[in-house]
Amino acid sequence: MHSTLKRELIEKISAIDNEDLLEILNADFDYFTNEENKDVLDELSPEDKSELINMLNEPFGAETESYPDFKKATDKGRMKLL
Repeated sequence: MHSTLKRELIEKISAIDNEDLLEILNADFDYFTNEENKDVLDELSPEDKSELINMLNEPFGAETESYPDFKKATDKGRMKLL
């Protein structure tokens, strides 16, 4: 007998008329049920993987400007209209 969740999923999928959405769901199902699926990082080049790791290790907000600096920079670009 199907679990409640399984029945709910079957009903939701049966009600879908959008072929594109069904294709996405099918691809996702295949990916997540494939025993040989790869880690997403496996598809990255060594350079991209290194860049991603470096970005994750940066302190949060390291490249954030303070509000006064932002205001100063944007005020330079504004002109008063007559």
